[in-house]
Amino acid sequence: MSSENCPLRLLVWNINSLVPTVRNAVLKYGSWRGFFDEHRIDVACLQESKVIDDRLTKELVCVEGYQSCWAISREKKGYSGVTTYASEAFAPLSCEADCLGDGEEEEDLDREGRIVVTDHQHFVLVNVYVPNAGDRPDRSRLPFKLRWLAALKKKVDGLAAAGREVLIVGDFNVPAEPRDIHPTLGPYENLYSPEEQAVLKALTDSYPDVWRRLHPEENSTYTVWNEKTSARAFNQGLRIDYVLCTPGLLGRVVSCEVLSAEVLPPKWSDHAGVLLELRDMPPLPPHPPCQHWQRLQRRFNPPNRIASLFAAGKKRQAEGGSSSAAAAAAAAAQPAAVAAGEDDSRGAGARKPAAGGPQQDAGEARQQKKARQGEGLVPGSGAAGGSHQSSQLAGNQEGGAAPREPAGAQQQQTKGGSGSGSGKQSKGGSKPGKQQKQQPEAGQRSIGSFFSNK
Repeated sequence: MSSENCPLRLLVWNINSLVPTVRNAVLKYGSWRGFFDEHRIDVACLQESKVIDDRLTKELVCVEGYQSCWAISREKKGYSGVTTYASEAFAPLSCEADCLGDGEEEEDLDREGRIVVTDHQHFVLVNVYVPNAGDRPDRSRLPFKLRWLAALKKKVDGLAAAGREVLIVGDFNVPAEPRDIHPTLGPYENLYSPEEQAVLKALTDSYPDVWRRLHPEENSTYTVWNEKTSARAFNQGLRIDYVLCTPGLLGRVVSCEVLSAEVLPPKWSDHAGVLLELRDMPPLPPHPPCQHWQRLQRRFNPPNRIASLFAAGKKRQAEGGSSSAAAAAAAAAQPAAVAAGEDDSRGAGARKPAAGGPQQDAGEARQQKKARQGEGLVPGSGAAGGSHQSSQLAGNQEGGAAPREPAGAQQQQTKGGSGSGSGKQSKGGSKPGKQQKQQPEAGQRSIGSFFSNK
């Protein structure tokens, strides 16, 4: 492939269906990429690819080391189609497909997959498959063909007027002059209308026919033959596949040749390929891929979902680690905060120690608080009994024994229950080892305790 000292090699070829061509290339060269390597192709401009969009495959689109641009027929599936492959050294800066229509009235020009325009910095490449006018004698599509060719010239003229060098390559479906038709096929004037001849002449007057410039005396070189009549064996064909260019590119042309049957097997297509070599075409500097190629990449090389999920998991793990560290720091600070809060709460809910007495710890404060709550469990019990019960409960807790209610309190709860709704117990009171009924929460008092303090 091309380098600083080697010419750029550009292949123009109507392949008459891409899928079988790729299959043949795999058999002969091992892969589709092997075909490009064998012929040292930098850019391949193919016509009549006949690919259906929903049947595009990664094998066709993503050739290692190349980018591809596609125009696919929306009017009729498996019809026409144009494809441009470019090596990464000459990857396009931009790409347009089916871009001749100017408004709704010409929208039909862009429905058949007939043009791909790519910008390769040194030049703009226009890869075309010009419509056929239809079978004779009617030639019903001649008006469409003429409109399409007129729109093509307008497009190219606009690029040239903007100062760009332009290559226009492909299958034009019109011979440029009488000697481009084998004499046995009939007079040139009878095969193509004056309008067709005029519009192609207008193109070649502005944008020279490169092969003809290099072979001005050649009269028997053709690029397409009728397969039904074995015309290729007798070289009874037409030359309708062209390389046209702006005059400024003529000085960079090294060669332009129609490839023989020894190079491209005749059974692969009814057309011969044309190989152009251009000098002074250094590889392009690195640049972002064009939007057309980015869309194809997303379609055929989507992001690895497993890798994405793994990366997301690692991110969550990292975030969780920082959260865990913060939580651990908060937990370490919590006991001090709790102790400080309990100290503050003594002034509101706990009895103050006697003046000059020792400071009670938090555990003793909670025990005394529960003992005081126990005062109100037995209706009619006085303050003195409550104090005695409170001290007894505190003593039991310090000694490690489970606190027990006085027998009188158990009997009272068994018969009438307390206002706290503690539920029924057996007549003999609570048995040793059984869990006591839930005591009133901190700060609550029973109805009996309320009246006994009055």
